[in-house]
Amino acid sequence: MQSAFRILARRDHTTGELALKLRRKGYDRKAVDGALERCRDLGYLDDARTARTMADHLVTRGYGPLRIRQVLVQKGLEETLVEQVMAECQSEDDQVRAAQKVLGKKTSRLHRESDPWKRRQIAYRFLSARGFPSAVVNRVIDDI
Repeated sequence: MQSAFRILARRDHTTGELALKLRRKGYDRKAVDGALERCRDLGYLDDARTARTMADHLVTRGYGPLRIRQVLVQKGLEETLVEQVMAECQSEDDQVRAAQKVLGKKTSRLHRESDPWKRRQIAYRFLSARGFPSAVVNRVIDDI
């Protein structure tokens, strides 16, 4: 329990992350399961809260829904929880505004390129890599 408390004191973790960290420390399955259950009972371990927090953090860092979904799945969250968080995350208009904002930080790089076609390609690759869907990316780069 002490190890679990120390891990959770640093930041929120998903159940899967905490279980993995405790197993790596050498605790057996029974001890890990008991610690996870106790942390849930005390309210220290809540996958739904952690998923929302992670999604909000990634949105503020300028990531799109595809990247956010990928991160949440990699953290070992259940698919139904991921879908629920993604439904709450952002509308398409919010995604367009977020993509415009993050692309605005790349304006100096874009303006150095004189060829409009290459400029669009740079913007498309950048926004796609940040996890924005192609419909949102196309709406944003049409304004360039």
